[in-house]
Amino acid sequence: MQKILNILFFVMSAISYGQVTVLTDVNTKEPKQNEPVVLTIVQEVVGENMEQQSPLRLPDLSKFDIVGSASEQNTFIDQKRGIRVNQIIYQLYLQPKVTGKVKIGSALLTVNGKIYKSEPFDILVKETSRAETEYLSKDVYLNVEVQDKEVYENQPTVAVLRAYSKNYDNFRKLENIKFPQQNNARIKPISYKKQDIENVNGEMASQVIAMFIIFPEEAGNVEIEPVSAMVKTPEISKIVSNKVKINVKTLPKDSPENFKNAVGKFHVSIKEIAKTEPLEVNKPIDVLVKISGLGNLDEDKLPKLIESKDYTFFKPQIISKLSTNKEGVKGSITAKYVVIPKHEGKINISTEPFSFFNPELNQYIDLGVKSIVLNVLNSAQIAAQKSTIDIVDDYTANVLNSVPLPVIEKEKHTQSYRFNFKNLFSGLAVLVMGTFLFFLWIRPKKKALVTVENKPITTIREEEEKIKNLLKPGFEANLEYMKTLLSNRDYSAFFATYEELQQDAEQHIQQKFGMGLKAFLENYKGSQFTEDFRNLEQQISIEKYSPIHDDSHLEELYNSITAMYSEIME
Repeated sequence: MQKILNILFFVMSAISYGQVTVLTDVNTKEPKQNEPVVLTIVQEVVGENMEQQSPLRLPDLSKFDIVGSASEQNTFIDQKRGIRVNQIIYQLYLQPKVTGKVKIGSALLTVNGKIYKSEPFDILVKETSRAETEYLSKDVYLNVEVQDKEVYENQPTVAVLRAYSKNYDNFRKLENIKFPQQNNARIKPISYKKQDIENVNGEMASQVIAMFIIFPEEAGNVEIEPVSAMVKTPEISKIVSNKVKINVKTLPKDSPENFKNAVGKFHVSIKEIAKTEPLEVNKPIDVLVKISGLGNLDEDKLPKLIESKDYTFFKPQIISKLSTNKEGVKGSITAKYVVIPKHEGKINISTEPFSFFNPELNQYIDLGVKSIVLNVLNSAQIAAQKSTIDIVDDYTANVLNSVPLPVIEKEKHTQSYRFNFKNLFSGLAVLVMGTFLFFLWIRPKKKALVTVENKPITTIREEEEKIKNLLKPGFEANLEYMKTLLSNRDYSAFFATYEELQQDAEQHIQQKFGMGLKAFLENYKGSQFTEDFRNLEQQISIEKYSPIHDDSHLEELYNSITAMYSEIME
């Protein structure tokens, strides 16, 4: 960055000597082989009548591999002389192919029929030792590429995070990608799904490891801070990407008074949840206010109900169904209000006015106020509308609920019994005779001796250990429940159930094998399975705290969880 500032200061001092300036410089004049070289080219054209007739022609870079590139354009007015200055800065990330003295030639620019060029210079590429070569072969770099660098305020633009490395294994070791938090822009992830590895040249490869969307919230040149990631190698713990700048255009000045920085395409509606019963005074009514569309959609854009003397309402329940894609935040946000009318008659329930800026049409769209008219009745009017059958049904129900039913009085009947000694003696005689005949019948028979095998005596603790070893946690039920929660979009309960599943597995492994889950994986499942399990935990942690969840990504996580824990608990 200091090198770029020095170049800019030199350019400003050179304005007085010429109207066109082309400069080149590198971050180091003595790089080591396979060490990246950052080539910076600055072109500046001063004056209204200066016409650039050709794009900037780069010097001969055949002795380098171009790993990545970035550019930035600034146009401003020199306040002292009142002259327009058009300035473009190019940065190229180069990888030297050869060692020794390498010449970087002139960059050429044609303006008003005249060719301007930068001064050529030499750099000395040094050989690296074998140990350094092995270290650098494992190195990995990050580069952020913004698709549209000129947008309006709050208009989304997509950025791609790409990793570069000579070692394909490094792409698998990238994890814990973190996007910057800054005041002048909102950043939301689109996907952490890694795409196919592309071969940039014979030695270098690249892979898209994340996509995110940027909402710049102020006009001017907005600089996006670097994205960071962790690499699981002993040499590197954390790497960061380059910074990017976005030229944010100011929105037109003729904005409506109700404009709340909504940029995109939106639709607002209000409706009542239909009921079979008539609407009655002082009885609750459910009213839904909904905003849907595509853009910088969030809860702040949702218009609220207007307060009125005709009704009261409570704080609404907010229901968000949003997803982030390459065009912005898409979906709907619904506010469910409970409204209580204060009097009978026609009642108008209205929302605040709403407007948004459509960047495709380059104009503001004012949707105005959305309202519904409800016909509210009092109890007398509702009773007058009832039919004869309805009145009879209501009367019958009231009678059954209010009139006590008669209870039949119970009568007690007393009976007298007289003890009969004759029946007693007859019964005893029959009993004695039956007992005598029974012993005569079983006397000739011999009992067969039954040998009962005695079970070994065990203690209570030993029996508990046997039962614990045979038990397995009901992880299948947890997985089925997680699938149901995922289909219902109950994400918080989904991740809470996963934590319960993880605790059950930890307890089961501890009881059965006497070790923790991670130790069990390393000893019984191997290093590759353990590494896959750690990556799964990392992805779940990232998705858990993500502000917006991607259904397809969660479906992939669920399938990975099912496969992983099925193998652990087999």
